[in-house]
Amino acid sequence: MKVNFLIAGTQKGGSTALAKFLAQHPNIFIPKQKELHFFDNEANFKNKQIDYNQYHNYFNPNKNQTIKGEATPIYMYWKSAAKRIFEYNPNIKLIFILRNPIERAYSNYCMQINRKKEFLPFRIAILIEPFRQLLFYKNQNKIYSYICRGFYTKQIKKILQYFSKEQMLFLKTEDLLSNHQETLNKIFEFLEIQSFDNIEPKILFSNNYPPMQKLDKLLLQRIFSEEIEKLEKMLSWDLTEWKK
Repeated sequence: MKVNFLIAGTQKGGSTALAKFLAQHPNIFIPKQKELHFFDNEANFKNKQIDYNQYHNYFNPNKNQTIKGEATPIYMYWKSAAKRIFEYNPNIKLIFILRNPIERAYSNYCMQINRKKEFLPFRIAILIEPFRQLLFYKNQNKIYSYICRGFYTKQIKKILQYFSKEQMLFLKTEDLLSNHQETLNKIFEFLEIQSFDNIEPKILFSNNYPPMQKLDKLLLQRIFSEEIEKLEKMLSWDLTEWKK
């Protein structure tokens, strides 16, 4: 049986925590390995005949685990992923947990600093990001994509070319914290399985990143102000808190 759902976005939005929560449901199987990166791996799609066996090998559910899913948040951002996912399973369900793009960009940058893949000051990194993207003109840049990953509406429109809105569930990162059980119940309803209440709202991963500088935040507010307005209209959300 094919994979039923994907947590397909967004990076630094809480997808890892969400996967950990959902894995506690007795009817859901999620691999222990974090982020399988099957549909964004170009090597998997070099040949016309796709070998899905290597993907399915990660999934070994018991008889009660009738729903299978995984979390690889780059799928939302990776341009060719939506078509590949559709060709794999046109009936799959997609979950997106979206974070304020201003906070997401800075958290993404701090992660790359910790991984020693970034050495520039944050302001310089976001200002030269378009030029860094040009270095990967044949493909997308997986590392230096602090800003472009935050333009959610463009990514959603791309995915809507293949999937209906009924197959997509959009959540806010903050709702997973402040409305934990209500948010999980929304997911269970979306996946058409029974509710499960024994999942504690633990913060599974926390980072002690230094605070963002005020000027950097103001710059990001200018960059993302129009995008946040567009997202509000697209998803009928109130994003007042993101604008502050």
